[in-house]
Amino acid sequence: MTTRAAGFSFCLITDGRRPQQLAEEIATIRALQLPAYEIIVAGRVPFAVDGVRVIDAAHHALVGQLGAMRNLACAAARFDHLIVADDDMRFHLDFANGLRYLVAHGADVDVLCVRLLNPDGTRYWDWATSGGPRGHILLDYRETDPFVYVTGGLAIMKATVHDAVRWDDVRGFYAGEDLDWSSRVRAAGFRIGLCVDATVTHDDARYTRQGHTLRFQQDLALFDRLVPDVEVAGFFRPLEPDTRWMSMDGRIRVEPKAGVARVLRVSVASLAASLAELPLRVVVEVNGAAAGTLVFKGPQSFNLVLPIAPGAPLLVRMQSTHGVRAADVGVPDDERPASILLHDVALDAT
Repeated sequence: MTTRAAGFSFCLITDGRRPQQLAEEIATIRALQLPAYEIIVAGRVPFAVDGVRVIDAAHHALVGQLGAMRNLACAAARFDHLIVADDDMRFHLDFANGLRYLVAHGADVDVLCVRLLNPDGTRYWDWATSGGPRGHILLDYRETDPFVYVTGGLAIMKATVHDAVRWDDVRGFYAGEDLDWSSRVRAAGFRIGLCVDATVTHDDARYTRQGHTLRFQQDLALFDRLVPDVEVAGFFRPLEPDTRWMSMDGRIRVEPKAGVARVLRVSVASLAASLAELPLRVVVEVNGAAAGTLVFKGPQSFNLVLPIAPGAPLLVRMQSTHGVRAADVGVPDDERPASILLHDVALDAT
């Protein structure tokens, strides 16, 4: 076990697509004026900043291996407390209260959650439960739950927690890496606490709270290669409580200009480490009619070319299913979520 100096290591990860947000996040960390801290950025880092340590992990960033990037940053940290964050967080000045809380209550708390807000002021997954009888919901700040988990975008902890429990290096986007890590943290006996006197904003306007859940509306900002004629209507991941599986839907609506015949090119990627005996199946529909089924075994991608009649709207729907029952794997809390990701969406003139 590594002996570290007293202080705070901010371990940020990035795929390089949001350089301005990353720069603003770094500025909010420096504004805290902590007496002993460092900033480490791992991934595909688009710029150099004085005083920031950079770990080149472009390969992991390209395939979306969030855990691998976090593990690299944490392993390089030299202080005894870690703040692991995505590249779209804004640390409020009161965040220092949370750090003081973790130090002062270190005998009772190993991993800390704080108020994590959406840009509209509603709550992100800051104090939530998943995998238990209540399903995946936000908790009231006055509640607790044995299945409380730490969202992947922000994890605040003693460095000894990461020494004992690393993130899964393989899991990618939408593969439940935070649920997996949190369950292993709980199983290892570490305690997850909450400080409501510290605040961070998750700077992603696609999210807002509705009741005890979050609504996620995808728009054209996810990939800069999307074209104006393509509207991504939404992505969502409902948890099916009876089978402990996740499904993900993607929808694309295209309104081509009258008189222009085009084709829609779509890459569909699976980022889940699907088991060979439980492949991920993605059913493709075009304007309500079945267009075929894609079968993924592990991380793969398929390229689709869909013709569009001149002036006719096109609605493409993709639904993935990948079920794992708890009895099949022998672990009551085990979740093996499947995911699909639409990317490289483009319209080509024919």
